[in-house]
Amino acid sequence: MLPLDLKFHHVGIACRNIIQTRAFYEAMGYVAGDVVDDEVQRVRICLLTHPTAPLLELVEPLDDDSPVVRTLNATGVTPYHICYETRDIDAAITAMRHEHRFVLVARPVPACALGDRRVAFLYQPDTGLVELLQSN
Repeated sequence: MLPLDLKFHHVGIACRNIIQTRAFYEAMGYVAGDVVDDEVQRVRICLLTHPTAPLLELVEPLDDDSPVVRTLNATGVTPYHICYETRDIDAAITAMRHEHRFVLVARPVPACALGDRRVAFLYQPDTGLVELLQSN
């Protein structure tokens, strides 16, 4: 089995309205970054930082075809994915697909909210949705 070169990056939270959802986190001491529309992934994103807590990414659908809509309809506002940073996104995808039975649900694309670094999404029933982020 190949070792995976993954480093925790953030927790993605599916929400219906970034402004309303971020108010709770701001009350807990998080600082909100800019709200960015990612037309490629059909989502609106806001990163929230905190000096002693994990980075959070609020993810709001841009339209009814957004991949986040199904999750929101099923469970409402909820943790959506865990993101890991990797030096080689293609090798990590291959290892996760072949050695850990993940299914690639979104091929690597540039993510405007994350400095246009490539991101990909994989799913495995025992693990859930994982986002991979290419390191700088």
